[in-house]
Parts: sequence; structure tokens; C-alpha cells
Amino acid sequence: MNPATKFYLKIVTATAFVGIAGWLLVSGFRNLSPHDDSHARVWFYNESEKKLYSMPVNTVPPDKGIGGPTGDGYRAIVVGFTGYKHDKSKRKIAYLEKYAPDLKKVLDEVVAARALGQIFANKLPTRESEFFQSNTLVKRPEESDWHPANSDEGRLIMNEWRSWHGPDGGGPVICAVD
Repeated sequence: MNPATKFYLKIVTATAFVGIAGWLLVSGFRNLSPHDDSHARVWFYNESEKKLYSMPVNTVPPDKGIGGPTGDGYRAIVVGFTGYKHDKSKRKIAYLEKYAPDLKKVLDEVVAARALGQIFANKLPTRESEFFQSNTLVKRPEESDWHPANSDEGRLIMNEWRSWHGPDGGGPVICAVD
């Protein structure tokens, strides 16, 4: 191999290594920075108004709502169907979710700390913990009784939508706020 070719290969190899190193450095810093989910939204349902509305993802239910008595806004798991995901008339509320006062208090404190750019110093229960599951309450939209997520009835409520079928027999799909 002649000297010019060797020199050219060294330049190409060095450039490739610098490019890969730069890419790794940038992607590493991107993963270290906090994710900005401030624009992400989820569905809520105002029970007295019988209306869906969207709220920031960090809103802790029950929410004040959009009308009627305050405090009747609950997180709504909204389902569409394959082929009809964007057809609002075919959507259904699978179930509603709220947190018992003890868990809501902790989660409100977490949200407040994050809003101030502070670290939440107290112990935070994991989503899988007994405390979190027994203080997460669910119900069907047409019912009045709330059930702990980890109870037999709670598990049934949170999973029954999976067997639903759309107008053409298509399976259910959870709908994000659009």
C-alpha cells in the first residue's frame, strides 16, 4: 500500500472515531438530562359534567374538574379500537382512577418538589408496592363504588377492556390525548 493511501485511511479512521465519540458523548448527556414531560397530557373525566378533558401528566387525581362540584375529575383510561383509534365517537372509557388521600398527599408533595426543581426527600412508594396499589382506587364510569387496584374487583375493572371489540371486530387500543 502506498504512503498516500495509508495516510488517507488513517484520516478516515480518525474521523470516524471522533464522530462516534462525539455521538456517544451527546447521546450520553441527553440521557442524563431530565426528560421534559411538561407538555404530555392524559385524559381526565369530570363526573358531574360527564365530559372528558385533558390535563398535564403530573396531575394527581382527583382533580378539581372542569365544572360542577370541585374534586370530581378522575384520570380516565380511554380506549379506541383498531382502525378507529382516531374516531372520537368510537372511544370508550375503560375505567376511572383516583388516589386515596394518603397517597394523593405524597404524590402532590412530589409534584410540588419537582415544580420547584427540588429533590423529593421523603420515601416514595413504588407503583408496585402494597401501599401504592391499595391506595389507587378504580371504578367503571357508570358505577359509584371505588375499589383498590389490588383487589379482585379492581383487577377485573382494570383488565376487562382488553376483551372489548370495535365495530369491525378490531381489538382495543389505549388512546392518548390528541
